[in-house]
Amino acid sequence: MIGNQTKGQSFRGLLEYLSNREESSLIGGNMFGRNARELAREFRLSRQLNPEAVKVVHHVSLSLSPGEQLDNDTWCEIADKYMVAMGYTSNQYAIYRHSDHDHDHIHICASRINLDDGKITSDSWEYVRSEKIIRQLEMEYGLQQTIGSKEKLNRAPSVGQQRRVEREKLEYEQGLRNTAPQQPIKTQLIELIDRTTVDKPTMPQLIERLQLLDVEVRHGLTRNGKSKGISYSWNDQKFSGTSLGPAYTFPGLQKHRAVGYLPERDDEPIHELLLKPVKPLPVEERQNLFQEIERKQQQPQFTPPPEDLVLWQVLHKYLNQKRYIDNYIVQGLHDLQLLYMDEQRNIVFIKRNLDDKDTGALVWSNPRLSHQAVEYDQNTSASNGWFYLRLGEKPTDKVKNVFLCSTPIDAMSAATYLIHQCKGLPPTRTMFMVADDPNNLPMEFLKDTNQVFLAFNNDPQGNTAASAVLELLPQSKRVTTFKPDWSQELVALLWEEQQKQRQQDRGFSL
Repeated sequence: MIGNQTKGQSFRGLLEYLSNREESSLIGGNMFGRNARELAREFRLSRQLNPEAVKVVHHVSLSLSPGEQLDNDTWCEIADKYMVAMGYTSNQYAIYRHSDHDHDHIHICASRINLDDGKITSDSWEYVRSEKIIRQLEMEYGLQQTIGSKEKLNRAPSVGQQRRVEREKLEYEQGLRNTAPQQPIKTQLIELIDRTTVDKPTMPQLIERLQLLDVEVRHGLTRNGKSKGISYSWNDQKFSGTSLGPAYTFPGLQKHRAVGYLPERDDEPIHELLLKPVKPLPVEERQNLFQEIERKQQQPQFTPPPEDLVLWQVLHKYLNQKRYIDNYIVQGLHDLQLLYMDEQRNIVFIKRNLDDKDTGALVWSNPRLSHQAVEYDQNTSASNGWFYLRLGEKPTDKVKNVFLCSTPIDAMSAATYLIHQCKGLPPTRTMFMVADDPNNLPMEFLKDTNQVFLAFNNDPQGNTAASAVLELLPQSKRVTTFKPDWSQELVALLWEEQQKQRQQDRGFSL
């Protein structure tokens, strides 16, 4: 059962509207009048108790789901219980029943002025209270449970919009209209957003898709970096996310449409897209975009192992103090949900494709025995993605240099090594990618970079991988360590820096 409430000033106007509709009948209430004129005269009694009050007319409609039907007596019982529960214990009201639509419904015209003391009946939280009462009445009378406004993920078209579509549909079927009726722009926009989010894109990907479909998107941040909301403009009509429904606000897209958003990863790309929107696709090409999205949606979805948040500080301390990985790298990867420890105390590294979409995971279960991490899901294809991290410049800048590494811990160690060598972040956008399988390389991406460094470990397996990649990418450059791997090379570098610092301290003390 759906309930709607409005307030007004004219009892006579509302009563004339309710009584003049086809198949309308006055079925109950607590008044003596039997028509609109008599009821309006009777309502004057309560109005005289509070002549300064303005909006004293309370209009309620209660509608059953299609296919449900009640007799007049049951409708009156429901209306009486509803009014008492809403606080109208000593107020005038009349009940009209309408049967001019495919759903059975009633209207209640009530005075907000209490006959006992002349005060206005409180309307505090009345929409919330109304929905709670309706849910209780549905259970009591065995009616179909309907979704309350809080649970609805989109806003339905107005009654006027629905009637327009119904009228145009009838005219089209009767041959009085040349074109088939279209849904309201608001409904079309909701469907458009639904279709562009079926594959759970990131927030920048969603905004870019909507721009390709000629939808203007606006999004703002507060001084504290929190979202001020999102709005849309399409076909010369503007809508806030809230006006479309809870699923289309900025947090709602994440919660209900599974749109991915991480401030550290996404804020900069979002800002760039809003400053320089992509050019809309020609109308005839837009269907291709939907087909590509649907194709991605049909691909198997990866579910990573759950993180044990209690163990994060343990992992952070181990990587930072035992493995000497720079805190910028450790904390950054965790903030992006790419590095954590699971409930079995395994260290998990999330693999991604080049669109930053999670595709798999590598699990490091024996840090003391081996650097090697294995696939979390043995059924996952290795070609789904890679574990990688990027340093330097802006997140939206093109990657210029790529270091191919043997394992995740070696990639993080090599990145930390470079930070020490540069005495800060590298001046150009640099990627460290775990890709020791020559058959699983993003060749087009690597060919488009300035330089590819083969930073595989200095061991037989690493040298074999480097030789194979050199045949595929002759322009790449082999980078070898003095130690067997980058983790040990980093330790040697830090020890050397520490010795130099001690010598400088001694020299200064003399």
